[in-house]
Amino acid sequence: MPYEMQIDRANPGCIVFLVDQSNSMLDGIAGTPRPKLDTVATAINRFFAELITSCEKGEDKPRNYFEVGLVGYTTDQNGVAIVRPLFRGALEGRDLVSIADLYDNPLEIEKRQKKEFIDDGAGGLQEVIKEIAFPVWYRPPAVTEMFGTPMCGALSYVTQVARGWVEAHPGCFPPMVIHLTDGEPVDGDPRPFAEELKGLATTDGSVLLFNCHLSSRDSQPVFLPATDAMLPDDYAKDLFTMSSALPDKLRHMAEVKGISAPLGCKAMAFNADAVSLLKLLNVGTQVVATATLPPHLR
Repeated sequence: MPYEMQIDRANPGCIVFLVDQSNSMLDGIAGTPRPKLDTVATAINRFFAELITSCEKGEDKPRNYFEVGLVGYTTDQNGVAIVRPLFRGALEGRDLVSIADLYDNPLEIEKRQKKEFIDDGAGGLQEVIKEIAFPVWYRPPAVTEMFGTPMCGALSYVTQVARGWVEAHPGCFPPMVIHLTDGEPVDGDPRPFAEELKGLATTDGSVLLFNCHLSSRDSQPVFLPATDAMLPDDYAKDLFTMSSALPDKLRHMAEVKGISAPLGCKAMAFNADAVSLLKLLNVGTQVVATATLPPHLR
């Protein structure tokens, strides 16, 4: 059956983030004052850190189980599309980077505070604030650089990235594209472009397109819906149509992570906060080394 290939050094995976950087991403998410773009940045940086951890096997560097892409899209003030890779520093200009490159090249290690609860010695819990290291690879753009939403052009760009990867890795687990957006496209109907992207395939299955719709509506989050009945507007329903059907292997992983994934569900989320969004992003990226490979390839 398709989508059964294990991800390891001999057969790496590919994950590409496609990030809407239009000015509406400055609005609050789900009726809160927190800008959608901040939610996205935190989720992406946390995801990269957790992905690196999942590839660490007690060696000097994590193993190269994945290649990772980060592509953003907006327009200039005249409406001209800007679609480009978002990695900066030593990784600038690259569509895809290895896990080892990601590990070696964060832009910064921030100090952030995290709440934890510890035993207070009297049978209860005490809240403490712990300082943690938070590596950053992605920073949101300046407000003056955020304008329109050329979604068709962005999907076309990612299709070319995915096509090159598929041609180089024809027998691997297919690429996963994670699209984070809130705006209506300004350059036409994106659905045919999504279909072209999903039409690319390795011998293990077609490219998987996840759509994460970040809305300003104070509406209940929706994860991995099997129908569009719970989605509040036509744009969310279009994204549902564009999303891939979630393979059984990934449905099972979602259930393990506490996310309901009914038969026939789509790879989509609506109004996800940062924690919930991270759960969705982690679906399908669990690394299981195969015992049949020689040790130097596991």
